Amino acid sequence: MRKIIFLLIIILSLPSILCAADPIIGTWKLNISKSKFPPNQPAPKEQVETYRELADGQIELTYQSTEKDGSSMLLVGTYPIQGGVAVGKVEALKGSFIHTRISQDEWYETILRDGKQIMTIYKKISNDGKTMRQTVRRQDNEGQTVEVLLIYERQ
Repeated sequence: MRKIIFLLIIILSLPSILCAADPIIGTWKLNISKSKFPPNQPAPKEQVETYRELADGQIELTYQSTEKDGSSMLLVGTYPIQGGVAVGKVEALKGSFIHTRISQDEWYETILRDGKQIMTIYKKISNDGKTMRQTVRRQDNEGQTVEVLLIYERQ
């Protein structure tokens, strides 16, 4: 009888074991010393991204950045776990986001303004789940492509 109960417990818990939480869920803080910024772009004072899984199959992203001069930016949006168009308040960029899920631990984000692509972000979480690399590509004021490497650490 004990074996049957034990086997029943294992069978009933199998779906929750197989459906592990999305690896991006949690709070990620930018490690400024490990990140690489172009010479003409100062590093921020602090930058934090928080991802939270919502009950309706969405992920909520809260992005907070504080510059060295004290100015700040807050972005809050949601997007489908499997990828898709983000919905939220993006006043600072005056644009929209499209999240493309490449695999369990990597994403490609396209930022649009007035229907035109202005930035891309490739996100990859390390095998141990402790760091997230983001490669950001955008154009500077002179029209040159600029690449920034951001290294976030799980908090």
